Amino acid sequence: MLNIEIKRNKLPILNEKKFVTTKKIAIDVGLEAIIQINFIDKNLVNLIENLAIDILLTNISKDPYNSFSLSLDKLNKEINKLSRDYNLSELNIFVWIITSWTLHFSILWNYSAYLIKNNKIINIADGMQGKNLEFSFISSWIINTGDNIYISNIELLNYISKDDILEISLIDDTSKKLEIIEKIIAEEETEWQYDIVILNNSQEKVIENRADYIEKIKNNFLVLKDRMVENKKISYWIERIKKEIDFENKYIKIGLFSTGVVVSVFFLYLIISGIISQNVSSSVPVEYKNKLIEAKLILERTNKDLGNKDIFYANIKNAENLIFEVRDKQIFLNDVKKLLDHISILKKQANWIESFELTKDKALIELNNFSLGWIFELQKKYYFVWKNGIIGPYIKWEEAKSYNYPDWEEAIASDLSPDWDIFVLTKSYRLLKFYKQEFSYVNVEWQKTWEEVKWVKTFNSNLYLLSATGNQIFRHKPGISGFSSKYWIIDENDIKSLNLYDFAIDGWFYLLKKDLSIDKIITTPTYTKKSIVINGLPANYSAEAGSSPKIFTAWNLNYIYILLNNKIWVFEADSRNYKDVKSLKYIGQLEPQESKINAFYIPKDWEIILWNDKWVYKINFEISDSKIAIR
Repeated sequence: MLNIEIKRNKLPILNEKKFVTTKKIAIDVGLEAIIQINFIDKNLVNLIENLAIDILLTNISKDPYNSFSLSLDKLNKEINKLSRDYNLSELNIFVWIITSWTLHFSILWNYSAYLIKNNKIINIADGMQGKNLEFSFISSWIINTGDNIYISNIELLNYISKDDILEISLIDDTSKKLEIIEKIIAEEETEWQYDIVILNNSQEKVIENRADYIEKIKNNFLVLKDRMVENKKISYWIERIKKEIDFENKYIKIGLFSTGVVVSVFFLYLIISGIISQNVSSSVPVEYKNKLIEAKLILERTNKDLGNKDIFYANIKNAENLIFEVRDKQIFLNDVKKLLDHISILKKQANWIESFELTKDKALIELNNFSLGWIFELQKKYYFVWKNGIIGPYIKWEEAKSYNYPDWEEAIASDLSPDWDIFVLTKSYRLLKFYKQEFSYVNVEWQKTWEEVKWVKTFNSNLYLLSATGNQIFRHKPGISGFSSKYWIIDENDIKSLNLYDFAIDGWFYLLKKDLSIDKIITTPTYTKKSIVINGLPANYSAEAGSSPKIFTAWNLNYIYILLNNKIWVFEADSRNYKDVKSLKYIGQLEPQESKINAFYIPKDWEIILWNDKWVYKINFEISDSKIAIR
């Protein structure tokens, strides 16, 4: 086992800014745990300490790594419960498990931990400082002869120089080391209470380890002998052989002696093989543990390469390969999950994905009994269109009314016209107009019904419908008794290879194709279709199976928005004049945390109205220096 010394400073209670406690726990023979807690409330320190001790004693087993992961998960849950009633933003916890010469540890928030090895200082807590109220991944280190580890709730290198700490590490007496460290810190002004823990390894332990192997061999021989003696059948045959064999015959003596030597060597081989195989099997987790450590180090380097996409994704791939190799063995799954979560965060940073929470302060109205399909803002009032009717107008602090469609109609598409009319295309391919809280049917000239279509859009009082085949857009102009019959927007030479998810209108038409490329159609003075170049696209620009991406823009918007894989993607055109647009620049993505976007509407740039199957929310964001951020 490692030598462990704990030093507590003696600051007067009145000057303490935070309380700190360090406890050493003997869990089993050759298995110890140490927990250090640092917080502003002494009562909570004691409460959390008791919780941690109880969890560690109950859950830590002879498989220390995996049981440590389980213990940290349980401790995370308990701390999460406490955080609902207390502000734990300044809580710091350091927990470690020690078995033989191996140290496994995890950090909540921030701690300093330095390994002195071969006259070098290694920050073994680097990258483990958490941003959330939960423990970091588990880091494991084998402490060899002459190694020293210094752990404290204060940043030791703020008080002790690197040269001093290297010189102190050469001292054999651990108590003397702590005494010198305390004197150095005392010369500095500090109002923080602190504890320091030193762990080191000495040569004597290595010798004891070799003796342990010899002791194991001896004990196994003795156990084998006792079992043979206790077995009645073996005893019976031994007595019978004694009677039948003439042990005075020298040839028999030589034969028995030779057989005994062979049998002894065989049993010795079995016992030593068992011990070696046991050690080899115990080294397998260490091998995979080292793979996780290697993956962590790769990710730390990757964090500095966000600007270089080729290097970034190459490093991510290498780290994922190491992590997946460990996951395939079904070991260290808690740490595997945390590293994969870290990779997910890095990918979001690299792809400019801004996550946001759907919190109560962003909520407008609760609508959990309706399946909304469309949201519109009309004269600063909100209307919500669902399968069987329209809810609205919604004004803050006032109850919104609900209006059902006539004749049990069901909506399949809807849009808001510039004339403040809401048009609803129904399942029976009839068109409803909602105006002044009343529905009326809208006729189409020279047609019995409206077309079978996917979407309906409005622009300049015209109606535009995407065909059910997804390769044609029909235009209907206002007529004398409704709307004129359909007019084909897309040239017949283009419809053969065209398959659209959706379209949007800002003056001309943006076509979102099934491969997620974008074309633009201009109809006057002559028909023109051109491909739009999209610059800076990230690797995750692809549609998930079964999804139905939507594109959104309008005459009053400066950006183009696409709902793709539960994220709202934001693009900027290379020209404010819709006729001159040749390319789009990727800006970023907006993604709700643990929630789904079922319907959305953008009344103006930097504002999104969305529904997540329970509440309608208003999300504000801003774009600065081509970067997107939630406000």
